[in-house]
Amino acid sequence: MGIVIGIDIGQKRDPTAICVAQADDDLELVGKTGVHFAVRYLQRLPLRTPYPEVAKQLVRLIGAVRERAPETTPTVFVDATGVGQPVVDLLREGVRGAWVHAVYFTHGDRRSKENDGSVSLGKAWLVSRLQALLQAGRLHLPKIPEAEALAQELLDYEIRVSEDANDRYGAFRVGTHDDLVTALGLAVQVNPPRVWLR
Repeated sequence: MGIVIGIDIGQKRDPTAICVAQADDDLELVGKTGVHFAVRYLQRLPLRTPYPEVAKQLVRLIGAVRERAPETTPTVFVDATGVGQPVVDLLREGVRGAWVHAVYFTHGDRRSKENDGSVSLGKAWLVSRLQALLQAGRLHLPKIPEAEALAQELLDYEIRVSEDANDRYGAFRVGTHDDLVTALGLAVQVNPPRVWLR
C-alpha cells in the first residue's frame, strides 16, 4: 500500500484542491490487474485562502494521514508552477515523514524527474494517464459531493489546439474549474515503488 497526495495550488480564481489516494495492487477485483488507486479524501479550500494558511492546513492533513497509516511514508506532489513554489517550501519546512515533490507543468506528453526531486509533467501526459486508469477501471472514487464535483470537472475538461499547434488542457468555460482533476492527476501520475506495497 502507498499513500499519494496531489495538491493543485490556487487562490483567487481557482481553489486549492487536495486529493489523497491509496495505491494498492492487492484489491480483489475480478479481471482488473495492476495497481489500483482508491481516492480516500478530496477537498477544495475556500477561494482566497492565504498561502501560509494553505500550507498550515496541508501540514495538518499530511500529519493526519501519517497517523492513520503509520506504516507508510506518503508522497506529496504539489503543483509548483507559478505561485506554488512558496507553498512547497513551507511544506518542506513543516512536514516530517513525507516526501514532498514540486511539480512543474510543461507542454507535451512527457514526465521527467529531476535530480532535485522535482517533476516536470506535461499536461498531455497527465490526461493520458487519467484516461488509461479510468478506462481500465483502476481508479476508484468515493460517493461524496466532492467526487461528484470531480466527475463534473472531468466532463468539462477540454483539449484545445491553437492555429500554431500548441495544445492547452483544462476547463475553459466561465464558471468551470479543473482543480480537482489536476489534484487527482498529480496523486495518480505514477505507480508507487514496489517497496511501498505490503
